[in-house]
Amino acid sequence: MTITERQETPIPGTGTSTTNPAAAEAVFGHATARLLAPLQVRAGETVVDVGPGAGSATLALAEAVGERGRVHVVDIDPAMLEATMNAVGNAGLTDRVRPILHDLESGPPPIHDAVDAVWSSACVHHTRDWGAAVRALTSLLRPGGALCIAEGGLPSRSIPWDCGVGKPGLETRLDAAHNRWSTQWFAGRAGVRRYTGDWGEILGAAGLEGVTRLSTLIDYPAPLDQQVRGVVLDELAARVRRAGPFLDDSDAAAWKTLLDPADPQWLGHRPDLALLTVRTAFYGRRPE
Repeated sequence: MTITERQETPIPGTGTSTTNPAAAEAVFGHATARLLAPLQVRAGETVVDVGPGAGSATLALAEAVGERGRVHVVDIDPAMLEATMNAVGNAGLTDRVRPILHDLESGPPPIHDAVDAVWSSACVHHTRDWGAAVRALTSLLRPGGALCIAEGGLPSRSIPWDCGVGKPGLETRLDAAHNRWSTQWFAGRAGVRRYTGDWGEILGAAGLEGVTRLSTLIDYPAPLDQQVRGVVLDELAARVRRAGPFLDDSDAAAWKTLLDPADPQWLGHRPDLALLTVRTAFYGRRPE
């Protein structure tokens, strides 16, 4: 893999949330495909994937642009670029994909092609100035080019309101604790700019037209198959790790029990474990 720009140290707090991002992306793959569709990527086009994760969206984009097209994948984390390029290589699409190690805090990625579409999922919110990052990505677009920022949605629901361990409402309180962690992480960095509007307003302020949004439902009812169950457990464990300092002792003990495979109350044994969530993306086009 040839990386075209070097970035010495990843920003703390960025990178994958779970231990197996490829497995998570497979579970959420149908939602990603639906959110990608409004970009209407065609054969021969040049597109950019910012924050590619394990590469599932990159693969879809590489298939869409065909042999004459190009996909630039941009990330601050060399491990994620390597994972993406491994996936691309396994699919035989390496010639269509160019990895770029770059920090959006430094401005637009070094891409000199005329870009038809930019896709970024769960990445821009890591930057200190969301508006500046969106403007940087907008600057890559040719007139009429499209930008999609997949950010937001709704928290996941996976366990009953009363799961029999700890106090009822355990998952709701995890959301609150995780929000406290997220707020502390975001506001604790020098130079952070706070935005009080939604992502659609940020896209509009960057000069994009026809700004709209699309939300898609992810609904895996109980009982879960082994693949989805593993992703749910991994996602919950990641949220608990981050929110841990903001959980009270009772909730921390309950989660320790529920996430311990050696405990009889382990969530992996439960027939009522499910996955219900919503993912949202915002779209706009650069004026002709």
